[in-house]
Amino acid sequence: MADVYSEMEMSAIREIANIGTGTAATALGQLIGRGIDIAVPAAEFVPLGEVAERIGSVESRTIGVFLPVFGDVPAAVLLVFAKSAAETLCTSLGCDADSEMGHSALREIGNILAASYTNAIGTMTGLQIEPNTPTLAEDMLGSIVSTALVMTVEAADSALFMETAVTIEGEACDFAFLFLPEQSAIDALLARLGLRAAA
Repeated sequence: MADVYSEMEMSAIREIANIGTGTAATALGQLIGRGIDIAVPAAEFVPLGEVAERIGSVESRTIGVFLPVFGDVPAAVLLVFAKSAAETLCTSLGCDADSEMGHSALREIGNILAASYTNAIGTMTGLQIEPNTPTLAEDMLGSIVSTALVMTVEAADSALFMETAVTIEGEACDFAFLFLPEQSAIDALLARLGLRAAA
């Protein structure tokens, strides 16, 4: 069963999400050269068994960008884009989401978004956290999430789930962000924020 987090702990996690979102909006806007608005994300810890259902239909066609995370908090990041969102992003960059150039662009976008959120975590906690080289897969949502969990060594029983609404000059382009920590990594983060006793 997933840990139960206090309102103060969740406020700290939401603040990390807010900082990461602001950084991501700036970086993504610079990349595509268009106006970007990113809504304040919903942030919550979700039991691993419920992750895919929180994002959408497990049989929906999606694109996932997976990045291992190294440093003081071993973890992984999974960004999930609906196919329509991936097409919107790639069109903004003048390429087709199904092409090799499109896949390369989505990996770079995933890299930028992951770096934005992990840098926010590092800034608030003083921990060294760095995402590694991203890999991309296109498949059914359930399969992408399951594969990501298998690739995360000693995953905790819950994931930090953030879903946010992105608008590119009026066109919706939403994505889901999953931070998949190894066992006890979340407690380490909360301890560095002064919200839990260090292990």
